[in-house]
Amino acid sequence: MVEAVMKNLAGHDVSVFLFKFVLQEGGINFVVNEGVAEDFYPQTGFKLQPLLQACGETLMRYKGFCNEKVIMDGNILMDGNFEVMLSPGLGKYFAEREKQSLFSDAHKIAKILIDVMERRTQEIKLGTYFGPQVPPHKGFGMAGEGLESLGKERLHAGRLGDQRLDLKQLTAADLPEGVVAALSYDHRGYCLGFTHKDFGYLGKIVISGIGDRTLMETELSIENQQHLDEKKEVLKNIVAVLEAGIRNRNSLN
Repeated sequence: MVEAVMKNLAGHDVSVFLFKFVLQEGGINFVVNEGVAEDFYPQTGFKLQPLLQACGETLMRYKGFCNEKVIMDGNILMDGNFEVMLSPGLGKYFAEREKQSLFSDAHKIAKILIDVMERRTQEIKLGTYFGPQVPPHKGFGMAGEGLESLGKERLHAGRLGDQRLDLKQLTAADLPEGVVAALSYDHRGYCLGFTHKDFGYLGKIVISGIGDRTLMETELSIENQQHLDEKKEVLKNIVAVLEAGIRNRNSLN
């Protein structure tokens, strides 16, 4: 009898399945190797949370172009190398910088999972492994948690190129009353998230550069739906503030 060999989205032979993002009605589900999930450390889920959110949000924007149930997977191949793949043909729809950021974060997810495997293996060898420390799939952070840290990491590493646009730091005087701005994270470019004291999280604005043009994309949060109209109006006013800042910057160049 010949044992079937698992294959990834590219059709390559797989030694260890690590994770996949699976399309579901209305969303995307992250599926992780169950054996690895059982060995999660208390902080593993918190490290994964912002990376999963960023990758999931990016993949959601392209799910309409995907003809497979699995939109992205990550596996260790027979040669020991890790490979992350998008559903066949999907990559052509991505802007190159956005795809690179997506793949970079997928590799970070893999590194976290591989570190868990290697640490547990070493503990078993030393006789210091006493079983799972956290229930499987538990211990993840809240949505949005950790995105500011990822945004700062990217900013400090200089990976935004000209996308940051050197906008002056927003102060309370610049923004509509009750609004607080915070650096956030998005694979497309420089990202700011906005929260209102009464309406909660408003959404985010992503600023990126295409050639000599500046692209500003706004995403309205659907949390607290009873305030959607108010949130939309506040976010519209914030966009006006940022557009004025960009015009001022361009006029000085």
